[in-house]
Amino acid sequence: MKKSLKIIGIVIIVNIFLIFLGCIWAKGLKEDQKETKNKMKLVLDAYPGFNESLDEFSDKRNILYEYKDELYFETLSENVDAWNKFMEEYAEGIKKVESTAKVLKNNCKFQYGDVNTNSKCTVFKANYEAAHNYYISDVIAYNKMVSGYEEWNNENGGKYKEVNKADFPVYKKYIDYDNDGEYFGKEVEVSKNE
Repeated sequence: MKKSLKIIGIVIIVNIFLIFLGCIWAKGLKEDQKETKNKMKLVLDAYPGFNESLDEFSDKRNILYEYKDELYFETLSENVDAWNKFMEEYAEGIKKVESTAKVLKNNCKFQYGDVNTNSKCTVFKANYEAAHNYYISDVIAYNKMVSGYEEWNNENGGKYKEVNKADFPVYKKYIDYDNDGEYFGKEVEVSKNE
């Protein structure tokens, strides 16, 4: 009888222990689900702001390419202040893209059980990479043109105003943010002849 009471006591203790572990596991699972839902909400809430900053950056880039088609050393020398200001605004545009991307960068590292959230993250990664690489390509081309302008200005006795080279406020080198082995946006790097 004592032996069977010991066995029953051990079985009860083991069952209590298993129930306790099951409760801890269930609580952890609920907390994980809650945290995942919060992260998904952060992604869905942050995406429109990022997309808006991306549109503003794209508008600035379009203006750059409109102006660039008519840009020669002579016209640059006549509009130095405007070009210096415009390139500062262009740099501010990429800074804004970067600042609106912070929440997405932190929360798009995971695969979610929600197709909408995953698609926003996929689009974010591609657009983030493209925006930065386009900016780098544009600045490289612009700075090459400014170097040519400086040589031209020196040949003409330095009588024209100095043009500032554009800065790289976020990345200085091309990025592969989505780690797919390609640098989306890099292929648009402009040749020296343009």
